Amino acid sequence: MRTTESTGIGRWQKPSLIAGVIGLAASAIGWFINPEEFFHAYLPSYLFWFAIVAGCLAILMLQYTTSGEWGLMIRRPLGAAARTMIWMAIFFIPIAIGMKAIYPWMNAEFARHDPVVSQKLTWLNWKRFGIFTIVYFGAWILWAWRIRVLSLQFYKDRSPFTNLTRNRWAASGLPMIVLTLTFASVDWMMSLEPRWNSTMYGITFTVGCGLSGLAFVTFFLSRLANHEAMRGILKPSHLRDLGNLLLAFVMFYAYTAFSEFLLIWYANLHEEIPHYLYRDLGVWGFIAICIILFHFFLPFFMLLMRPIKDRPETIGVVTVIILIMRYVAIYWLITPSWYPEHFHYSIWNLTSLIGIGGVWLWAFIDQLKGQTIIPIHETWVEEAIREGALRVNA
Repeated sequence: MRTTESTGIGRWQKPSLIAGVIGLAASAIGWFINPEEFFHAYLPSYLFWFAIVAGCLAILMLQYTTSGEWGLMIRRPLGAAARTMIWMAIFFIPIAIGMKAIYPWMNAEFARHDPVVSQKLTWLNWKRFGIFTIVYFGAWILWAWRIRVLSLQFYKDRSPFTNLTRNRWAASGLPMIVLTLTFASVDWMMSLEPRWNSTMYGITFTVGCGLSGLAFVTFFLSRLANHEAMRGILKPSHLRDLGNLLLAFVMFYAYTAFSEFLLIWYANLHEEIPHYLYRDLGVWGFIAICIILFHFFLPFFMLLMRPIKDRPETIGVVTVIILIMRYVAIYWLITPSWYPEHFHYSIWNLTSLIGIGGVWLWAFIDQLKGQTIIPIHETWVEEAIREGALRVNA
């Protein structure tokens, strides 16, 4: 059996941690210098990395439910990312501390006297917000680790009953994560504009999480493709399957986002249209055009081409484009809530993005260490790989 460094993943763990600690330390300085600006910068950075983790958990449960060959190569990275949800709970602490600077409804004077917001205070209050957030993270962590425990048990006993139990947990987790991500998006993001609401917001955010998670693990796999340890195992058909699934998520996200815009544009209600009016003007409007071009059209046409999906170098480029645009889209959704009339991006946006990301990558690699990239104990692995050797360690 090869060592855990056979794919070279381990060498990135320490640099990631160092970059993360430096980024968080710099962000802490911003917290003391300008707390309000720090909290405004921290939320979009946090949600970008959270979307990857939540998306990986959702795709993992989908993979166990369907048991499709498309997920063979990404099952272990998906599980490793999902089990870092505890770190996302820890990184949420600054948001809980800075709620007064982040959410307008935390201003009691404004909330009580605003004719719209005053009617939503049963939902928009810090006690309900906190309890629901604890429930969200509790459910996500429970499902991520329960699936892990059942996988380890299956490795020992190879019992079909263990496999069935694991699949049932995964299947029950799909409606769980759709519902919890929907409510979380309302609490953490949509309530930034407490007068505004949208019935499409939750599903758009949920699909975006799936897209982020799938893009990340596909990028991760593309970086390992040319390594000696993966030679003869990773085939173009594996990348093609992931490319097809990426295409489906790109299209689904575009569909939900456009449907939300179309419904609000068609209704033309005074309390709904400001959300898009702010985001269609000036630099925010330019960013909106970039999101349309590079979040949908460019990945869509690239993923239609089979040669691009079959080659790790080219599909890796597509995933990088998607991940960059996922951050831009999240930033575009959140930041105009505080700065509607002008574009704003501070150094604390960058430090918090690097800080959270660096520590998270360290935790992700740590979850992969000591196990094979490919789940060799699964009964269907041989058929899926079709004549591949099984000696691939993280």
